[in-house]
Amino acid sequence: MIVSTDEPRGPARSAIDPREFDPDSYCGLCCGACEILNAYRTSLEAGTPASWDDLPAQLRGHIPRAEVVCRGCRTDTVFAGCCGCRVRACAKARNVAACVVCAEFPCAEIERLQGLVDLVKDRLPHSATCFRDRELAQARGYRAWADAQRARWHCPSCGAPFTWYQERCRGCDRPLGPVKGY
Repeated sequence: MIVSTDEPRGPARSAIDPREFDPDSYCGLCCGACEILNAYRTSLEAGTPASWDDLPAQLRGHIPRAEVVCRGCRTDTVFAGCCGCRVRACAKARNVAACVVCAEFPCAEIERLQGLVDLVKDRLPHSATCFRDRELAQARGYRAWADAQRARWHCPSCGAPFTWYQERCRGCDRPLGPVKGY
């Protein structure tokens, strides 16, 4: 098995408290900006179950209906629609923190995923953010890349986090379309 020499080693999920959330992902789709993860987190904070209807219509219309439960793909509590992700399985098997730091990146599985993204990005535009800034990861390492992904999903005006399909910042009401780039 070929493993990148980049830090940190492994998928980091073992270091995450099972009650916590991991905003990072293997493929580059910032889990911290995921509608499902955020609906689940909000439901836990409110003490009420997350509802399928809490998700944006654009997302609901293009993914199979399932229980709204997820703490991020690098944890053991993953949305049903992501459990079978081949990229996730591969990264876990290779013990890499993210695909972009794998010695074999880009591989055939990544090329397959990129082809899939090309097919769905008009209906699910957040998918086009997959592997964004991969040159940063390869040049400066995983942590710099993960930090850039996290920063990208926070409002540049007030710093409030936002999700893939959120249209306005909850903190300052800034339009988020130009910030997201899709």
